[in-house]
Amino acid sequence: MSIRNAILCAVLVGFNLMASSAFAESSVWKVSKGENYFYLGGTIHLLSAADHPLPDEFNLAYNDAGKIFFETDLAATKTPEFQSKFIAAMMYSDDRTLQSELDPAIYRKLESFMTSRHMPIAQFSKFQPWGVSMMIVLFEYQRLGMMPNYGVDAYFNSLAVSDNKIIMSLETPDEQINFLRSMAKIDQDIGVEYTLRDLKRLPEFIDSMKQNWRSGDLEALAESIFVAQMQREFPELYDSIVTSRNNAWMRQLPRLTDDSEREFVLVGAMHLYGKEGLLNQLALQGFSVEQL
Repeated sequence: MSIRNAILCAVLVGFNLMASSAFAESSVWKVSKGENYFYLGGTIHLLSAADHPLPDEFNLAYNDAGKIFFETDLAATKTPEFQSKFIAAMMYSDDRTLQSELDPAIYRKLESFMTSRHMPIAQFSKFQPWGVSMMIVLFEYQRLGMMPNYGVDAYFNSLAVSDNKIIMSLETPDEQINFLRSMAKIDQDIGVEYTLRDLKRLPEFIDSMKQNWRSGDLEALAESIFVAQMQREFPELYDSIVTSRNNAWMRQLPRLTDDSEREFVLVGAMHLYGKEGLLNQLALQGFSVEQL
């Protein structure tokens, strides 16, 4: 199990796509300036076997590209060193415990849910609340058949390795740990309570999430109540997970058209749409952005 995908899975609960659009085509865009261009694809990090084959546009972009960019180095996130570092980041290093830091009523709700999923809460006694939230989200996605090894990122990473394509990343695994640490900024009780609430609604959203990702309807993402809720109630978290990372990536992406090489950049679909989204930022810098 890739720890990187476990991290991103925690974010997915809040970023489900909800409506469909008759005008959308795919979640892949061709970004051009003059005769040079690269591809930008929005991904879902966890899918099921039934979601394959992936939309043809992804394969078109992959076959045309010599370099494949991912959010981070997927191989590095599988090393024991990184996994140990990430687990340590989720846990308390002092005398605090999960139970001591949560309101008793919230702790009982969490314990009840974990018992229903055969997850002894005692095994997570030294985890910080955001770490427990992340883990139960991951397990719930798995329970519903959504696995990281079927995700868009994992699929193309494996394909690129076998095809000997150049693999690049937009940020380091350590940077991803730091981004996820921002989850600790949320009120711990509110964070756990919201996670438990959203998990109850998760099954009903998975099908529409996949449908809208396949059709490239990213406007639905911007209008989602989940995104609006995060922007309104947890602005620091939204800035850390979405806006700040987009801005950092925009220091790299415009340079991809400096030569005639073709690249395929794969990032979570939530990073593409909206005022702070990569597509809008690229358009504002004079790039032609064409949906495949």
